[in-house]
Amino acid sequence: MPRLPSSPSPASGVDPRIWGILAIAVGTQTAGSFVSQGIYILVPFWREAFGVSLASASLAVTVMNGVQIATMFSLGKAIDLYGERRIVGLAMLGMAAAMAGAAIFADNLVSLLVCMACLGGTYAAVQPGGTRAIMRWFPPSHRGIATGFRQAAVPLGTMIAAALLPLLAVHFGWHAAAWLGAAVSALGALLFFGLYREDGELSSSKSVPLALSSLVRTVGQDPQFWPVLRLGIAMSAFQFTFTAHMIGFLADGMGIGLVMAASLFAATQLAGIPGRIVLPWLSDRMWPGFRGRSFGIVSLAGAGAAAALALIPVGSPIIAVVTSLIVLGIFGIGWFPLYLLQIAESAPKSSIASTIAFASTICLAVMAAGPYVFGLVVDYWGYGVAWAALILPVVATAIPLVFNRQPLPSGSKA
Repeated sequence: MPRLPSSPSPASGVDPRIWGILAIAVGTQTAGSFVSQGIYILVPFWREAFGVSLASASLAVTVMNGVQIATMFSLGKAIDLYGERRIVGLAMLGMAAAMAGAAIFADNLVSLLVCMACLGGTYAAVQPGGTRAIMRWFPPSHRGIATGFRQAAVPLGTMIAAALLPLLAVHFGWHAAAWLGAAVSALGALLFFGLYREDGELSSSKSVPLALSSLVRTVGQDPQFWPVLRLGIAMSAFQFTFTAHMIGFLADGMGIGLVMAASLFAATQLAGIPGRIVLPWLSDRMWPGFRGRSFGIVSLAGAGAAAALALIPVGSPIIAVVTSLIVLGIFGIGWFPLYLLQIAESAPKSSIASTIAFASTICLAVMAAGPYVFGLVVDYWGYGVAWAALILPVVATAIPLVFNRQPLPSGSKA
């Protein structure tokens, strides 16, 4: 198997090898997303196989995400200490082992949950490791488009999983779907181990990743870090809450049939793929050095689309709903690369993955709680209040970034 050279060229201009690095990062992220997001898709099959309630079967998702939250910072620190190639490659092998274990040993819900805990604990390395690879290889002027392509792999992997896993589970049983997940993860590990090479910086650097308290103090000295993180938290709640509740809102709140609502939701997710690529590319071209402002503008556009959707009267032409959903998909899903890259560029060089993991841990906790809180608000006060509670924090945290004139850092700190 051919291997990429070990380090980027120090010469000026764009090193063509960075596109090979990007292909590896995209492939690895697609494989990781296929497996992790596939767990959501397999929940109904586990419910039927084990004869449990939907809530009990859904514990597979809860356990996976809970362990991911608990282990992400430790894995991010390990990546900073030992390098992304080793940790991400081993993590992908761990994911393969978890899915193979589920296929072989999971004959009841408890054993399945043990395997899902192992899956979540290993998948936690993929995001900080892949982002660190982009930061190490790409110049600032190309990090936006590179991060956009890599993050577009998340919905891409989810779409592939949605197409293949139910088909396998229906015709050959859920064990076959689990074996496919194990194979895809193993291929991702082979891709990263076999082709990815770190540059010489890791071997020459003696820096040790910062402890959590020191890291928080260090990144907090950047006046833009906390505003960006606050908006990222608000947008995490925003995106994953409308992901969880959009079909129900369209079907119940707007009187659209369930099948049509699901189709419109799929179109919203599809619109997010080009959004994740085009928006950071435009930011780098139009406002180089001002990603925070771009992030704020994109977030306000997503919040505006959600407000427009919430205000559309029942019985309005479907084109109004479709237009709002497409705009919501582009901006409400496409925001993430801008946020992720700015967090990474605020990090000390010795703790890039640790910083990403710290921020991602907070956002993951909000992602988990947001849909539940939104549902409670709908139950007690209706969709109008719930949408307002979701949109207003985005607006409040985005406006300071939109009007900030200070350029943000163009690279991680020494």
